[in-house]
Amino acid sequence: MNDIAATLLQFDPISLEEMDHVKLLNRIDTKYVIHQDSLPDYLKAISASYKLLIIGGKSVHPYETSYFDTPAYHLYQMHHNGKRNRFKLRFRKYVNSGITYFEIKSKTNKGRTIKNRVRIDRVPESLDESLVRFIGEHTPGEYDNFVPALRVFFDRLTFVNKNANERLTVDLNLRYSGISGEKQIHKLVIVEVKEEKHAASPFRQLMKLQRQTRNYLSKYCLGVTCLNKDLKMNRFKKKILSLNKLGYDIY
Repeated sequence: MNDIAATLLQFDPISLEEMDHVKLLNRIDTKYVIHQDSLPDYLKAISASYKLLIIGGKSVHPYETSYFDTPAYHLYQMHHNGKRNRFKLRFRKYVNSGITYFEIKSKTNKGRTIKNRVRIDRVPESLDESLVRFIGEHTPGEYDNFVPALRVFFDRLTFVNKNANERLTVDLNLRYSGISGEKQIHKLVIVEVKEEKHAASPFRQLMKLQRQTRNYLSKYCLGVTCLNKDLKMNRFKKKILSLNKLGYDIY
């Protein structure tokens, strides 16, 4: 982490207020999985193109995310089976500020990510009537009986493109907690390019030069796979095996 911290000093800062114009609640996502040891070099290569989010003098921001699913993990199965119109339900807590949102993160059949959210006071153990109604307003209503499924903890760096409507998030120190146990995945970093439409993203261009391919395995699906080995994972198996070969011990 010391090498990463030193590299972050090369970035111009941006405040939360200045970043407000790039919320990107309707966007295209491109995800990559990289090794933490490679991160400093990648960050150095893009330092002239992005600003780094600084809040209260801090650049590393801890997140807690609580996902809800049906007891049979239907939302996980939708992603696994490649359904184009799918969604995830989660409570996201920004640990430093204590601000918490309930979010519905949907993927359309055109590959866009749409996020609808409402601010709440705390993460509940069950969904109340107002949240059930909110779900009904923004999803097809195929399933109900949503229960806590997985908790995810990670630290995030957020970068904003200086010349385009693009954000770049870098998630480190990934840890999962669920009914079946806990799992920490050391050195695995998930980087996501978030943009209104595909453009000349400096980070995506860097990944192309480095022959790094896109990864479609979400943090939620990765965690469910780690902690629930009886669930179907055929579609993710190739990705999981490739991560295991890199020493991540996913499965």
